[in-house]
Amino acid sequence: MTDKQEILDANRAFYDAFESLDIERMEKVWLSEPRIVCIHPGWRRLAGWGPIMTSWERIFENVFEMKFELGPADVFIAKELAVVVVEENLTQSGYDGKITTLVLATNVFERVGGKWLMVLHHGSPVIAPGGSEPQLQ
Repeated sequence: MTDKQEILDANRAFYDAFESLDIERMEKVWLSEPRIVCIHPGWRRLAGWGPIMTSWERIFENVFEMKFELGPADVFIAKELAVVVVEENLTQSGYDGKITTLVLATNVFERVGGKWLMVLHHGSPVIAPGGSEPQLQ
């Protein structure tokens, strides 16, 4: 299997864990180190295993279902680090009903012991309509 396919599989495992709403599955895709970082859409930066896993627990406790449709992924590989940039079309059901949002995600993985593990997840909400280009000044 190529590095690119292994990274895409690791990225899919992250979204499968997310959809499962199972903290143990989410823990398996992350590197257990104090230097990991997570930025959920609209949240401040979280760093370290404890704060990041607590954030996932909070998210999982407040939704009934999460479903992702992912756009094509851009994959960049540099030795033991890999970056995946992907558009997430997320539908979630929770106490406030069903909500669909579009998020642009950057997921960074590090190869440790032959396995690609997440070291950074950054999700940014997409507000601009599709096909629109930002105005440069």
